[in-house]
Amino acid sequence: MKVLITGSSGSIGSVVASYLAEKNIPVVALDLRDLPGTSNNGYYKFHNCSITEKEKLEKIFSEERPTHVIHLASTFHKIRDRKLEYQIDVGGSEKILDICNRTSSVKQLIFSSSATIYGAHRDNPEWIRETDPVRPGKYVYGLNKKHIEEMFMNSQVREDLNRVLCRICTVIGPTYNKPATIVSMLLKVGWLPSFTKNNRVQFIHTDDLTELIHLILKDDEIAGIYNLAPDSYSPIKDLMPGKKYIWIPLGLVRFFISILWPLRLLNLEPAGVNASIYPIVIDPEKIISRYNYKFRYSSDQAFGDVKIRNMIPAGARF
Repeated sequence: MKVLITGSSGSIGSVVASYLAEKNIPVVALDLRDLPGTSNNGYYKFHNCSITEKEKLEKIFSEERPTHVIHLASTFHKIRDRKLEYQIDVGGSEKILDICNRTSSVKQLIFSSSATIYGAHRDNPEWIRETDPVRPGKYVYGLNKKHIEEMFMNSQVREDLNRVLCRICTVIGPTYNKPATIVSMLLKVGWLPSFTKNNRVQFIHTDDLTELIHLILKDDEIAGIYNLAPDSYSPIKDLMPGKKYIWIPLGLVRFFISILWPLRLLNLEPAGVNASIYPIVIDPEKIISRYNYKFRYSSDQAFGDVKIRNMIPAGARF
């Protein structure tokens, strides 16, 4: 097994790459920057390459001959240009799929999709399954994931190339360090709008995510769409019992986010505000039953690990 990972230096990619290399699984890492301290591991090799650089990608695939590809690369709110994000995320993913199909050594292609693909809607069921409709609305990140999923599943590829689409909830763990996100707001801001108080959120710990990815890599027959999330969720009011909740009109919140978003002061799209009202809780039963998997961390335990490491006492007042 040799695993090529796009977006290898991102929050998920770095954890997955390190986990596999430590298990003596050869990792070919692709990103625009390398991780510090990884060059000492003989099972890790880095290539500076964007998923938009087709000729460079083709050369790397030809030389490295990976057997498995984990496609994690994504702009994820870094550009704030809808057209350019589409060109990179969707256009780059199209290149990855095409090269995987033409590289006979590649037998499995894993794509990291997102729970946001289901969309935040009033009529969402308590647990959203893979067979439920995909409705990202105007949320660009979820919308691009939808386009990539459709391309991956509808394109004609080799019979021996298995495509696995993982719809992942918010990933957190010991190394979580994303400023200006919902998680960082929960940790560091002393108050939230009152309409978020009873909302339900879902977090998967990096330890569970890496173990599930490893199981998928070892599975020669798996294909299709799978939710990756714990079999639990957490009301926001229970995660941070000392948090204050202030009544603010929803329209005013949308207005301020529409200002903060283009200024890069908040990593929440204006269209993503609905997720603060209507929960997106995904059902992991399909992946659980395949591997008889038992999660090491519940949703609130995963958040608690991040909270402890950020030195915020449980029940602290803000």
